[in-house]
Amino acid sequence: MSRQQQIAVLVEHHQNPRHAGVLEDADVAMPGGSPECGGSVVIYLKAGEEGRIRDLSFTGQGDIISQAATSMILEQVMENGLTMDEVLALDYDAFVDRVGREAVGSRTRNATLGLSTLKSAIRKCQKDRLHADSAA
Repeated sequence: MSRQQQIAVLVEHHQNPRHAGVLEDADVAMPGGSPECGGSVVIYLKAGEEGRIRDLSFTGQGDIISQAATSMILEQVMENGLTMDEVLALDYDAFVDRVGREAVGSRTRNATLGLSTLKSAIRKCQKDRLHADSAA
């Protein structure tokens, strides 16, 4: 994909974000990033059975890259039905390549903000479930 095509995909996701908004019955609401550093997001995660993700959404503010890339990762996870473990195994470099390394340039942290926050949300969800199971 050319740099122009990469930029067009980012702009389209920024203007029409997938899975945007607060997920009211989320098991986890995980904040990530900071507005001063290009962007901030909150990932909302609703867990399903057997390590599955039932639902995801996000809210955020910041530059086009951070917000569009967050939309892109949530779309990828939901469309492909990825499990929590599969998301934790996702490679940051491969994701930056998918977003568009040429379009991202030196702002790889902005491009991976959503993925890193999603991984944090999953780790918290797994930890909470482990504690709940051991307490039962």
